[in-house]
Amino acid sequence: MSAQELRLTDLSSEEAAAFGLRPLVVKHRLHQLDLFSEITLLELIDNYPRDLMQAFAMGSDPLKWNEWQPVDTRGASAREIFAAVLNGRVWFKMLQVHHVDPLYSAVIDQLYAELAERCPNFRPVKKAGTLLVSSPSAMVYYHADAEPNLLWHIRGSKRVWVYPACDNSLISQELMEDIFAHVVDEEAPYKAEFDQKAVVFDLEPGAVISWPLNAPHRVTNLEGVNISLSTLHTTEESDRRKLVYCANRLLHRRYRIPARLTKETGVMSFAKRFAYRALRRAGLHEAVPRRAYVTNLRIDSTSQTGFTSSSSGPVLTEFSKKDFVLRRNPSGQLSAVPKQ
Repeated sequence: MSAQELRLTDLSSEEAAAFGLRPLVVKHRLHQLDLFSEITLLELIDNYPRDLMQAFAMGSDPLKWNEWQPVDTRGASAREIFAAVLNGRVWFKMLQVHHVDPLYSAVIDQLYAELAERCPNFRPVKKAGTLLVSSPSAMVYYHADAEPNLLWHIRGSKRVWVYPACDNSLISQELMEDIFAHVVDEEAPYKAEFDQKAVVFDLEPGAVISWPLNAPHRVTNLEGVNISLSTLHTTEESDRRKLVYCANRLLHRRYRIPARLTKETGVMSFAKRFAYRALRRAGLHEAVPRRAYVTNLRIDSTSQTGFTSSSSGPVLTEFSKKDFVLRRNPSGQLSAVPKQ
């Protein structure tokens, strides 16, 4: 079935009023589309640009997020990738799927048009999509995203913990500033007692979950190969919050100006956002290099984990080869350096 043949979302009036204000699970029909069938996905993966595909090894303990490791996908076919996912503990992210295939772009446009129709105050400025394929027992560690996002679940089952947004006891203000500035990835220190503040949802195919902007969350797959579409978007509200946190970070850490308030409206907020934009245009802000993913793990569909250690030593993942090269420093250690 194609997207043009049916409405993809169902929101009641009550759900539309709560959208973005509290954790919410509603229904969708993406799982009914041929676009997400295994045959279509195998063809997509075989032709997917490897510099837009990320693969990660996962542990089994949410407290040990250091077990999250990049995995190299060099030479792996779509069927080998699916076999590694089925047998192991790996997570694949196909970034910018809306740019790679216009059919996915059209579906994302339709999803957001339907949401905006039902939610009068929802006005996304930009949209992006990432296709997620993960093992039956894989997990996503505790983290908070800089941009608002939605998780459209299509295949398998998973459990999602959602925590209150803007709670400094869960994620410090300093770490949120770093996340907004993209100085660090989204992962954050996690403690089991955080779960006392969480709302927990079990997702089956045809469920989409949303949460308030920047609410921390984590995910554990429960059964079967899991396939989901993660969509990111920006709004005037999310852009304003990002600018406030980035302005605080720059003014406080670089220029020693005690800017700590996170109020997003008013004269002071406007002044900080204006100053940050001006400093950024003048090149007087911190340049944030893209992260290089170096690993000694490679995809192995015959392994019980879905990956194996490479005997040839660490390599740049296919995702990082476009921007980095590996070089030895004077002590003989390999390190990634940006291409000139």
